[in-house]
Amino acid sequence: MDLRSRPPAPSASPSASAEAPTYWLSTVDINAIAGPGALPPRTDVAVVGGGLMGVATAYWLARRGLAPLLLERSRIGCGASGRNAGMFLPGQHPLEDATLVRSVLADEHIDADHATPGHLSLAATPATFELYRAEVDRRPATGAPLHALDRAGCEELLGLRIAAHFAGGRWLPDGGAIQPARFVYGLAAAAVRHGARIAPDTEVTGVRRTGTDGYTVHTRRGPVHAGQVVLACNSAIARLVAALAPLIRPVRGQVMATRPLPPVFRVGLAVDFGNVYWRQNPEGVIVIGGLRDRATGDAERTDVVALNESVQHALDAFLPAAFPGFPTFTVGWRWASIMDVTADGRPLIGAVPGADGLWVIAGFGGHGLPAGLGAGRALADSIVTGQPVAALAPFDPGRPSAAHDPADRPTVKVTQT
Repeated sequence: MDLRSRPPAPSASPSASAEAPTYWLSTVDINAIAGPGALPPRTDVAVVGGGLMGVATAYWLARRGLAPLLLERSRIGCGASGRNAGMFLPGQHPLEDATLVRSVLADEHIDADHATPGHLSLAATPATFELYRAEVDRRPATGAPLHALDRAGCEELLGLRIAAHFAGGRWLPDGGAIQPARFVYGLAAAAVRHGARIAPDTEVTGVRRTGTDGYTVHTRRGPVHAGQVVLACNSAIARLVAALAPLIRPVRGQVMATRPLPPVFRVGLAVDFGNVYWRQNPEGVIVIGGLRDRATGDAERTDVVALNESVQHALDAFLPAAFPGFPTFTVGWRWASIMDVTADGRPLIGAVPGADGLWVIAGFGGHGLPAGLGAGRALADSIVTGQPVAALAPFDPGRPSAAHDPADRPTVKVTQT
């Protein structure tokens, strides 16, 4: 499945800036994972980055009997993992199996508002609707159910009028939702219970090979010797390992969240293949992101976390324009997020070429759910056994198609049919 999917309403002054906690992070104790008072001098595996990918990898390494040390520059989940919309679409690659998410949530008693409300992508043009029809026609019988709905069918499903320019939609009944910050924090706590160590406020400044027995991970709190190192730090991997710089490009996303509203949307939604996406959570907050095309030039192709006024204004205006009679709302939160994209749209998961014991898990381009848990498990298995898991072959960091042409504008997707 293709995962590209991935007059203005009154707006109060937002209660959070691009650098402050997002709506999701405002609902968790970001100091809950306190970490060790002093860094250990040595560790079997150092994981750099405390987002979903790093936490998932540390969790599975601990489940496999190791005691990894996770190093996070700020707080757990304060990067892209706490700045998304919390939606995930079941894919056809084994790493995207949503049943793994459900089983881990149950096994570890993580309450993260997980639900399967379904997902509807609205086609902004007849041409996009024809692409939806073609996708439904080629859907294998073993795949998650997928349906093409005409415009009237979309209105019936939503119980709302939609703007006349929408030509129909793609309905995925198995589309899921989760509270991303509570998910990552719950998984981090489980990783610690299984033997992982997590050190927040520990910025890694360099990774250097140390003879034949591993790496020295330099941090602002001192060095740590690690037998193996996992880079799970989004586009920041390029600053730590120069050889990876051609493989990753940062892209900034903009998000807005309303104050709680009465129920309007019971399903997750998007337009086309994720140009804009939104959902309403159980508390009534609508989180909406995207519309990067409203930015001037390449303004959003950056790793600077900052609000883009043009895109934020477009997010404010979108819902009233798309749904006639949409209720008046007040903006409660605004934030930005940095996504990491590869040239071919597939993540990097596996061994860094020519660097024994150095691994990477990055480049998900905003589509880390539900793939994160499966990717972390497969990478952990590769590290423990010393043999690459077969499911990771399409995501080999050494594949030629991963490198960016500087003039390229990547099409972001995890897998495709």
